[in-house]
Amino acid sequence: FADCFVSLSNYRTTTNEIMNTPKRAVVVGATNGIGKAISCRLAADGFSVVAVGRNKEGRADEIVKNLTECSLAAKQSEQDATTQHEFRPCDAFSLAQVKECAAGIVRDHSKIDALVMTQGMATIQGFTPTSEGNDEKLTLHFWSRAAFAALLLPSLRASSMPGGPVVMTILSGGVHSPYTKYKEDPELRKKYSVKNAADGAGFYSDLFFDKLAKQPSNQGINFIHSAPGFVATNWGTEMPFYLKAPVRFMQKLGGKSPSKCASFMVEPILQCASGDIGLVRPSSTAQGLFIMNEDATSGKLTKLHTEEAIESVWDTAGKVLGKAGVSLDDTCNN
Repeated sequence: FADCFVSLSNYRTTTNEIMNTPKRAVVVGATNGIGKAISCRLAADGFSVVAVGRNKEGRADEIVKNLTECSLAAKQSEQDATTQHEFRPCDAFSLAQVKECAAGIVRDHSKIDALVMTQGMATIQGFTPTSEGNDEKLTLHFWSRAAFAALLLPSLRASSMPGGPVVMTILSGGVHSPYTKYKEDPELRKKYSVKNAADGAGFYSDLFFDKLAKQPSNQGINFIHSAPGFVATNWGTEMPFYLKAPVRFMQKLGGKSPSKCASFMVEPILQCASGDIGLVRPSSTAQGLFIMNEDATSGKLTKLHTEEAIESVWDTAGKVLGKAGVSLDDTCNN
């Protein structure tokens, strides 16, 4: 997490009140890139962080140590006893593992104040099935995120943050195009392409989380689909060398640092920790999803964001998640 310290003081916006009030955030994809930087920033702002990511030998100790350093660097003193960080292993390619991980988090933490999801991949591969038969890219970018959000709702609803808890999926809010084949090819099994996979994940995120946000039992939760912009991370590691090299060159020229990106992404969370969120919903509606641009300003939905599309994608998500034992019926419970 060393890169998180570079400009932390330049982006500090929190008050002592925020720092001293116990809060807990779950960050999925916390072992690298944007997720790693966001975890550090939230730890620095007084959150106990549940870092979720793929496991490897020594990773749990490394993650907890680095998050503790993030907390201490901000406070310049001994870590507050109420701030406790932890690492939860989970391979988000597997919806069964997502279900198991989320169940463990809810079991151990009755209250969650923020859920941030950043897991992803950048490839030019075609439809590549996971062990459960779903496309790898769509699983990381949407199915697993939908599952985490649905399963963690009981603890999110128990949050006492002044502005309400936050669920943020960081992908392509306000940037992607609509995926027009959501009815004829909902799982991208027939006409898969890099563009369809990107638009599908972004479009589905808008529709699914908007539906989740409008359910009566979830209206105290702030659901946000954000876009990080161009960030200098290890994004594109899976790409062939002839594409990865120019990507790395462009990142050095114009990519923002992960810590700067994190400072924008956590802004609505910090706002909710002290008061009301600063974002405005599309069309100034009183309910539903927030879209956030890379600079933490309010964004827009696509022109095909309709009730018909919402219900169609919700039905598809229910079928895919249902195969892994994740029921969307529970999302409506009070």
